[in-house]
Amino acid sequence: MPSHSHPTTEPPAGSDPSQSAETPTELYFGYSADVPDLTTVDVKTVAPATLAGEPAVLTVIGSSHYVGLPALDFHELCSCEPLPHERTHETPLSAGAEREFRFESDRLDARTVVEGRPLDAFPGPETATVAYRFEPEAWTTIRVADGGYETYHTYPEYDLALYTETTMTPRRAAQR
Repeated sequence: MPSHSHPTTEPPAGSDPSQSAETPTELYFGYSADVPDLTTVDVKTVAPATLAGEPAVLTVIGSSHYVGLPALDFHELCSCEPLPHERTHETPLSAGAEREFRFESDRLDARTVVEGRPLDAFPGPETATVAYRFEPEAWTTIRVADGGYETYHTYPEYDLALYTETTMTPRRAAQR
């Protein structure tokens, strides 16, 4: 895993930041107790973190993000493309969108709230734990917060900053 002195990265000079000619219309969230196959995704940047008192990994991928908390059997894969997970939720890429998803296992309860906000609600990458700029106003950021993490996915073509807040509560059985 490469070491990052600054949490913000962007495509190398001269690279094409566009991922495809198609513009996504929804964001998919997949939750699993098992590690997803990350060999099939385009990893942009990775940062270690601590969530719920355990080691975690925060990853920006070409189509969104991955948050892994292996010690508590929690894996969130978020993508602009449909996901094969059993526990998959979708949200439209539009301002005003609101969704709530839950993940429950023997070790962890997690709740994710999604809000579609105007693009100018994006606070910027400065406070993010990990951030990646795809285009001048197109970002994916993940920030460790009290009790969980927050993400922003910005879509200038929709004047959208899609915000998520995930709160995590370890179950007593997970504490040894």
